[in-house]
Order: sequence, then C-alpha cells, then structure tokens
Amino acid sequence: MTSTNEHHKKVLSYFKESKLGYDLVLGGVKHFGYYSDGIDSITEKKAQESMHDLLAEKLKIKKNHTILDAGCGQGIVSAYLAKKYGCSIIGITIVPFEIDKAKRLAQKIGATSHVKYHLMDYSNTNFEDNKFDAVYAIESFVHSPDADETLKEFFRILKPGGILAIFDYTISHDNEFTAYDKKMFDIIAERTAMGSIKDMRHDSFVNLFKERGFKNITRKDISKNVLPSIRKLNKLAKIPYVFVNYLKL
Repeated sequence: MTSTNEHHKKVLSYFKESKLGYDLVLGGVKHFGYYSDGIDSITEKKAQESMHDLLAEKLKIKKNHTILDAGCGQGIVSAYLAKKYGCSIIGITIVPFEIDKAKRLAQKIGATSHVKYHLMDYSNTNFEDNKFDAVYAIESFVHSPDADETLKEFFRILKPGGILAIFDYTISHDNEFTAYDKKMFDIIAERTAMGSIKDMRHDSFVNLFKERGFKNITRKDISKNVLPSIRKLNKLAKIPYVFVNYLKL
C-alpha cells in the first residue's frame, strides 16, 4: 500500500512534469470543457467557462457563500467563480508552484478580494468544523490517496445543509476492460497519480458518499458534453484514446 507521503510525491511529480503541457495545450486549466450540445461549436476556452458555470449552478452559489476549491490548481476556476458570482473562495493545493500562479491570476482579473490560496492537503485540512457553504473538486478528487478519508474531511468542514460537488471520472469494472486496455489504463493511472480511480466505479461511486453521511445525492453523466474537449486534447497532446474508452464524467 502506498503511503500518503509517497502518493503526494507522485502527485507533485506528475504536475511538475506535465506543467508545460497544461500551459501550452489548455492555458493552465486542468479540466475538460463542457459543450452543452455535445458538438464542437465553441472554443475550448468558452467550453471551459461553460464548465465553470455548470459548477456554479450545481453549487447554488450566493454572494455571501464561503466555498472551498479542493485541489485548486492554478486558480482558474476559483478566480472565475469569485469574479463572476461575488462569492468568497479558498483554494488549496499540495503543489507549491500553483499557489503563486493562482495569486497572480486573481490579481490580474481583479478577484483578490474574494479569493485566498493555501498550500494544504484537502484530505487533512486545518479548517474548523462546519466552515464552508460549499466544497467542490473539479477533476482533482481522483488524485486523492484515499477517497473515503477525503470525503470524511469534506463532510467535517461543510456546514449542515452545505453542498459538495465532485466533477470527475468514474470507470468500468475491471472485467469490462480488455487485457490490453486494462494494462494501458493501469499505466496511465500510475503515471498521473490517480490514487482513487479504482474506487470510482460507474455503478457504485455514489455509495462512497452515502457511507460518509451525505444526503440527497445526485449523479449526472456528461460524457457526451466533454467528448469534443477530449477529441481536441487527443489531437493536440496525442494522449492515447484508450484513456477515455472506459471513463465517464
């Protein structure tokens, strides 16, 4: 079993090695775009912003809300939401260089009064109980070393009645993979430090939330809406298409 510290080293290594690729291909964004009609009809940047707006809708953001961005990356999502919706957002990441980039972006777009960034593990924060009106993780939960422990922490720091939104992958069961596809997927999961991906199955992912006390759980498959983004990324970055054959968002 991989320790938390060892897993964190893998996460840091992955994001350090992939930094240039994310910057060149996605402008520093670390998530797919959302195409409402499933057709490549808008720019990738606009699709990314559409994903941010979909997240805001699910979080039911209000100006007086305090929200946690768990795995904030370079602050692109949090700065956008804070600027557009006027809420207060705290972004945390275990990747040091992302903090400086996030702060510079917030300053650039005039969102510094609404966002703060800290170097912190979202599975083991130093926030008090019941602090946040909402918590979100957009394509970052998959990098948790222990999905159950992370959800336990999210539940602790959420206010009663608060909202948790996870935008991330789920996968098929192993017996639905071909031997080759499973081999390739295991390699990709290891190299991209997706520590919780094996717990994130299509038909049972919601059970993790139920077991941690979350109520009124809903799940939506938006695979078709991100497919144009995946195709663009595949062309630009030459990522093996097998990566998405068994993924849903």
